[in-house]
This record gives sequence, structure tokens and C-alpha cells, in this order.
Amino acid sequence: MKKIDLLLHPIRMRIIQKLLQGKPLTIAQLAETLGDIPQATLYRHMRLLLEGNHVEVVDTQKVSGTEERIFSVKKETLEMIPESEVEVTSKEDHLHYFSVFHTNLLQQATSYLMEASPSQYKQEGFGYWQTILHLTDEEFQELAMTINACVEKALDNEKTPERTSRIFAGMFIPQK
Repeated sequence: MKKIDLLLHPIRMRIIQKLLQGKPLTIAQLAETLGDIPQATLYRHMRLLLEGNHVEVVDTQKVSGTEERIFSVKKETLEMIPESEVEVTSKEDHLHYFSVFHTNLLQQATSYLMEASPSQYKQEGFGYWQTILHLTDEEFQELAMTINACVEKALDNEKTPERTSRIFAGMFIPQK
């Protein structure tokens, strides 16, 4: 299975997103927080993520005489399409991957919107927008590097009670 197909599966994306939110979790904890995914399904998808080297067992704990594994995500393995493969990936595959990516974002936004009140949106940072930027290639590269530096700095933040987890998704689509 291609790495991107492994990572872009909706259930596996949800597992990874949950593990990226902070502390390592057991399958039982994942089942509780994700809510609608049966434990057997989580075990199956976690096995695939382990085999793909995208998650790891960081500890174990005894629960009712059974040893439960505690999983953490391996952030360094999550690049969807390595730069070396972008040009050799077909247009159809890129379109498929983009559609799956957006379907996952839609699911996450839907979950948030169904639970939160519109009066919370501004305070919690919910928003979406689109704008056109007119940039030379050099200006674009500078903007991308600045955004990447800011995101990388924020990625180092540990989850604390004072910090709200937020999904940041971005894309650049050149206009011809």
C-alpha cells in the first residue's frame, strides 16, 4: 500500500489527528474519544499504521489482567507526498488525494459545527477564508518559508489546559 493511501484513509487520519493532539493513547482511549469507531476497527487500522512506521508503542499498562499498548504518532513520517514523488504522481491520483484530504477536513468541521455554538466561533478561532495573492516566485517562497517557520514553532508547543488544540490546514493553488 502506498504511504499516502495509508495516511489518507479517513479512520487512520482521525487516529493520527487524535494522537497529534497531545498525549499517547491506548486503543480504549482512542475508542472513547473518537466515539463512533469500534475497537476492532481501531485495532485493524492501528496495525496498519504500526506496519507503516507512522505510530509506535511508547509504553504498556496492565488493565484487567491484559497488557494494553500505549501509542504515539511518529511526526517525522507524516509527509503525505515526498517532494521526490510529486512530479511522478498522476493528475488523477493528486485529485483523489486532494478529495480525501478535503473530505476529512469537512468531517472535522462538521463535528465542530454540530457541537459548538456560533457565539463560540470567534473566541475559539473557527474560521475559513480564501484570498488571491499576487506574488513573484521569490515573494511566494519567502511567504511559504515564513508560514512554515511559524507553524514549526507552534508544533513544538505541548498540550496544556491553557492551550486549545486547533487544526490548521492550508494550501496554495496557482491561478493560470
